[in-house]
Amino acid sequence: VEWLGPRKLLLWTWMARNVFSLSVFLLPWAVSRWGEAGGWHVLLFATLAFSLVRAVGVGAWYPWLHEIVPRPLLGSYFSIEAAMSQVIIIALALVMALVLGLGQELNRFFLIYAAGIGAGFWSVQLIGKIPGGAGSVTAEAGASARRPALREALADREYRRFFVLAMLGTASVMWLNAASVMYLRDMLSYSETRIMLLLAAGGIGVAATVHFWGRAADRFGSVPAMIQLLAAHALLAFCWWGLLPNSRMTGVLAVVVIVFTTIFNAAFTMVTASGMLCRVRDEGRVAYTSLWILGISTANGLPPILAGLLIDHLGMFGFRLCFLIAGCAGLAAAGFMFALPPEEGKPPLHELRYLIQPSQPLRSLARVFWITVGFGEKKGGDGEAGDGR
Repeated sequence: VEWLGPRKLLLWTWMARNVFSLSVFLLPWAVSRWGEAGGWHVLLFATLAFSLVRAVGVGAWYPWLHEIVPRPLLGSYFSIEAAMSQVIIIALALVMALVLGLGQELNRFFLIYAAGIGAGFWSVQLIGKIPGGAGSVTAEAGASARRPALREALADREYRRFFVLAMLGTASVMWLNAASVMYLRDMLSYSETRIMLLLAAGGIGVAATVHFWGRAADRFGSVPAMIQLLAAHALLAFCWWGLLPNSRMTGVLAVVVIVFTTIFNAAFTMVTASGMLCRVRDEGRVAYTSLWILGISTANGLPPILAGLLIDHLGMFGFRLCFLIAGCAGLAAAGFMFALPPEEGKPPLHELRYLIQPSQPLRSLARVFWITVGFGEKKGGDGEAGDGR
């Protein structure tokens, strides 16, 4: 990234991933020549090549954002990105459902692939219009100057503490995400259509509310928002213990829990990325963001595997154990985050002892709901808004 620059690397990899994806249209030829096994090999190549090239290019995005997005507006940027992504995902899901419902022919899938690849080539053209993204290392520089100093990023104590707690918080979120979908399918016997509708309702909630959390993070800092969102998400994890099979209230409670879980999940991811970029130093942005991608990818990938193993061996008790792990890990991470220093120019956090008072947890939950529905900034900079309570 430092040698080529974010612009070149992202453009080349985004173009290459679309070119590799074109191989999927060789599927009929491969099936006719080598049978079903040939078709599976084509799909495997197209998927693996797309994923690997995308993994190489994604490392260029955060350094580019760090260069062009002002720090006071990072929360707003990520909230806009999250809202737009949710709208696009929901629209695409509806279109795909219509297309796939037209019949059983293979052409339906090729039509979806063609639309996706076409949108990918169009995105390359749009990315080329973004300013900045030049390389920071000249061709004459040594190989050591091109290598991201991950150890230097880890040596930054403030960044390391934020990074580790963000990983713990993300892992707790993923424990619940993985277990909840399987619980809906296996324990509550929800159909795939019903599960998709519930997740779509959550996506609509994200699109409608996430910008409120972006503004709150811009105004009061990312740490208070992370604490509030993670604590609320953890408490919702415990609510899954009450979603019992064959219970009359389960259907209604499932909608509420899933919608708010999805909102808090997306908002936490958005606010955490904003807080990370606020702590990245200009001279080492590639190292900092590369370390972030490695850590968050690990936190996203391991919990679903572990949750699947627990559920496969323990059944209902495994589900409850997953919900317990998600809730306890989330509350622990939120508690430790009180020790994080606020971003420059943001109000300080109140001490953790305030949460021990009986009235404070309820007040904190009320504030989380207040921000989610868009009223979190009505009082202005009253000091309380930045306390993380």
